[in-house]
Amino acid sequence: MARVFRGIILLASAAAVFGTTPGAFAETNPPGPGAPPSADKQEEIRKKIEAVKIWRLTEALKLDAATSAKLSSLVSALDQQRKDTLRDQAQTMKALRQALKTPKPDEQKLKIALDKLQQDRHILDELRDKELNGIKEILTIEQQARFVIFQQEFRHEMLGMIEGARRSGRLQDKPQSK
Repeated sequence: MARVFRGIILLASAAAVFGTTPGAFAETNPPGPGAPPSADKQEEIRKKIEAVKIWRLTEALKLDAATSAKLSSLVSALDQQRKDTLRDQAQTMKALRQALKTPKPDEQKLKIALDKLQQDRHILDELRDKELNGIKEILTIEQQARFVIFQQEFRHEMLGMIEGARRSGRLQDKPQSK
């Protein structure tokens, strides 16, 4: 039961963590049964997933309270910046797609969008570097290695949950044939 509850929290939170915006939900899904969570609910979910992540990190790295607090502060700040950058990146991709739908796309708009995507990629790289440099000041070498593995596995787990939810959503939308 606890595993199912944790899975539900992770899945619902994944949309918030990976930069899904209330505007994006509003554009594709009218309110009603099965509608995505409101902006306030998304923020609440994001905070819960952040707490679960820190709790699991603390356990995986065997951290004391002081070290956990330092790491939590670092990770939370960088995750928020990452989320903002990913949201910007998604909006830029949407603009790029829109620009390409016209018979003769405006090359200046395309160039601006491509430059913005490159800038966002650089920001994400810088955030990753800040994270790795920050953990060097907080964690032992073994804990740093465990942190890197944890981050990759946690992200993979969340992406898998998102994909699973998407697949099950598609299956529910289509009539089943025998």
